[in-house]
Amino acid sequence: MTYIDPESRAKAKAHDHPYASEEIIAAGYDLAGRVCRELHRAGLPAYVERPGVPKQPGVWVEVDSQGEYAGGLYVRWNAPELGEAGMRAVAEQQDPAAPEWKRYAEVVLLMQTALIGILRLAGFSVVRAEEVDDVAEGDVYVHADTPSPS
Repeated sequence: MTYIDPESRAKAKAHDHPYASEEIIAAGYDLAGRVCRELHRAGLPAYVERPGVPKQPGVWVEVDSQGEYAGGLYVRWNAPELGEAGMRAVAEQQDPAAPEWKRYAEVVLLMQTALIGILRLAGFSVVRAEEVDDVAEGDVYVHADTPSPS
């Protein structure tokens, strides 16, 4: 299976943002499947993020396909109804501290803590995503599997 089409790879490389090898990305998707299975076992709806697939409420797992952490995963809680209400309140009230937005942000942080705990219990190497990417606040990062010594 090809995860990144050749045209996208060429464009990324031309802008000095090359994708990881197909093998690394494939291993990332395998890891994403295992993470989703573990979250399902814990009773949480979880999905691997794919282009063109609409997001549903629950946990979304995205494979990191570029950079030094390629093959790892961003795991995020998706509560669209709550998030949209928060954004609407911020826009209508012209207040970035609107109570509806603060509620959404609190739920995201509570779920981040829960996801870290669940995934660590299952044996995954997990950190708050801010430790890997400072703009990924509220996400969880699952490090790529360590290759087996040959």
